[in-house]
Amino acid sequence: MPILKKIVVQNFRNIVFQELSFSPNINCVSGNNGVGKTNLMDAIWYLSMTKSSFSTSDRFNFRHGSDSFALSGTYDMGDDAPLVRFSVQVSSKGEKKIRRDDKAYSKAADHIGVLPIVMVSPSDTSLVSESGEDRRRFINSVLSQLDREYLSSIQQYNRLLARIVSDPTRFVNVRALEIFLRRNIPQLYAFKTDSTYVTDEHFYTIYGVSEQEAVEHYTNKIARRMNDRRKNRLDEMYRKYVKVPIVTEGIRLDTVMVGENGDFIYNYVQTI
Repeated sequence: MPILKKIVVQNFRNIVFQELSFSPNINCVSGNNGVGKTNLMDAIWYLSMTKSSFSTSDRFNFRHGSDSFALSGTYDMGDDAPLVRFSVQVSSKGEKKIRRDDKAYSKAADHIGVLPIVMVSPSDTSLVSESGEDRRRFINSVLSQLDREYLSSIQQYNRLLARIVSDPTRFVNVRALEIFLRRNIPQLYAFKTDSTYVTDEHFYTIYGVSEQEAVEHYTNKIARRMNDRRKNRLDEMYRKYVKVPIVTEGIRLDTVMVGENGDFIYNYVQTI
């Protein structure tokens, strides 16, 4: 099991620069509110998972006024192996470089699981008291580090979710709608640069069609139907990409067990 020996943090959240060495035993970090204790824990998490535990976007991880941040950690990998240095550099342009002993990874997923980590905070009482979604997210983060196939499956499922459009206005062919209005109803097209408020009733009285009907006429129906099919297949695709839960009875919290062949058996069904 890798053990963190030393960490260097630069321009990460409220930490300008910090270099710390750790004991191989239990370590305790103390300090006043706001000095960066939680951010230090998040930096350690970032070195393992290549992302923050608290924010899905890196733009919240830059120290105010900086356009990049850097993290590096020196780890004892065990078995009398030499110490290994891992580093992550992120720029405000979105470029992220992850290295092991100055050798860059071809993709971030190759690093997940190399430095296993679990972080629990007081707010994680939600794992017990709240919905199963929090528990699923927690279990996914643990299993993804232990099972490469599971990580790949979760990534495939998340890509499916990313392809689902939640904003229906994105299906509107705005260009076709504008051309139609400019050619056939120039008075309406003029509203594009006019701040005058027109009620739906007034709109319908003048043009014989409601604004909603006009928009629906130029909605990309094929894309909308495809998106609806994706939404209807969420459960099916989860079962396809992620191992099918086979435990049907058990305790209230999500169950994780290891089968005889070493495979993980887990369950998201709450049966009490």
